[in-house]
Amino acid sequence: MIRKILMYTMLVISIVTTAQEATYSPYSLHGIGLTKFRGTVGNLSMGGLSIVSDPVTPNILNAATYADLKTTNFSVGGSYSTATLKSSEAESNGAATSFDYLTISIPANLFGFGFGLLPATASGFRTAQAIEGETQTQLGKGGVNRAYFGAGAEVYKGLKLGAEVRYNFGRIESEIISSTVNTRVSNQSDISGVSYAFSAIYDTTIKDKYTLRYSLNYEFSKSIRSRNNQIISQIATTLDGLVVPVGVPERGNVADRKFSLPTIFTAGIAFSQKNKWLVASEINFGEVNDFQDRFVTRDNITYIDPFGIRFGGYFQPNYQSLNNYLERIIYRAGIRYDKTGLEFNNEEINEFGISFGLSLPLSQGYSTIDLGFETGTRGTTNSGAIEENFLNFSLGLSLTDKWFNKRKYD
Repeated sequence: MIRKILMYTMLVISIVTTAQEATYSPYSLHGIGLTKFRGTVGNLSMGGLSIVSDPVTPNILNAATYADLKTTNFSVGGSYSTATLKSSEAESNGAATSFDYLTISIPANLFGFGFGLLPATASGFRTAQAIEGETQTQLGKGGVNRAYFGAGAEVYKGLKLGAEVRYNFGRIESEIISSTVNTRVSNQSDISGVSYAFSAIYDTTIKDKYTLRYSLNYEFSKSIRSRNNQIISQIATTLDGLVVPVGVPERGNVADRKFSLPTIFTAGIAFSQKNKWLVASEINFGEVNDFQDRFVTRDNITYIDPFGIRFGGYFQPNYQSLNNYLERIIYRAGIRYDKTGLEFNNEEINEFGISFGLSLPLSQGYSTIDLGFETGTRGTTNSGAIEENFLNFSLGLSLTDKWFNKRKYD
């Protein structure tokens, strides 16, 4: 198991170092980037549900689910996204490839715990616009990563509690190039800060066959710091189209910023038959607090309270089948609607997605290859905004084993 983890970790690192930008969306210009992590491939295939768990595959959206762990799990995943971007005047295409998560989850005698690394947000865009006769091109890249540690335990029959601490860090870079006045403004923000999540799950059994689950999750942060730097350069364009600085660059007069991430409260309910099927629904709502842009205040951008609702589930015909592989596959589907918390020219930027996926068992144990697909829309063409019609493909690997078996014989 350890050898497999090292091998796949090196594979992920090699993929990440050669990957494209993690997003193509112009909305990632604002705040600290566009939300990137919405769960593992299994979560994403069910609309992003955080309430689901079982003894072999943890749910890293909800720390209380660590209490259900019976085996050690190593999970890694990535995604490819493509989209058509439309405004009221033009249309273009975008694509992005990204690493999504790397996590290890381990059961102990009285509790379970897990840790890992994931990209929390992503920034990657290229826009061009004419402002008062001046042509401006804006470029961006980077994002905020998250290292986390979480633990969960069953404190009373059916009642499970969990907590997670997260360290958020990363760099976001952007450029504004004006071909009219031949200037380039380079902005750099180094983001750092700690956030937390607390969760609770209560399971009750119905007729010794079915389980009704209730779930609560609360996320908040301490002050997030953005250390900002700005360089202003005169530029010239070479014959082959390259932009090069001219003269001595100047440092811009920008200040560091501190703010809190929006607080998010999630409540869910699920009804299931063990190792067979599950249907669930969740609602989340939050408070924007003092959240603001990492660098400047824009007149046409407002941050508002986020809101989301999702519904989904899974079905596995027969997990013990020995002669029919299709019956051992887990089939997932979901739907979601999210208010992102971003308002552009007084127009809310919302998302809608429909998803489905498969967990394909490997030859030994409970390890799986996970496939996920999502299609949906983000934004609108009203009020000068952009509508994105996207298609996401996610690929994950879940390796499961027992690390701490007691010896029966000496």
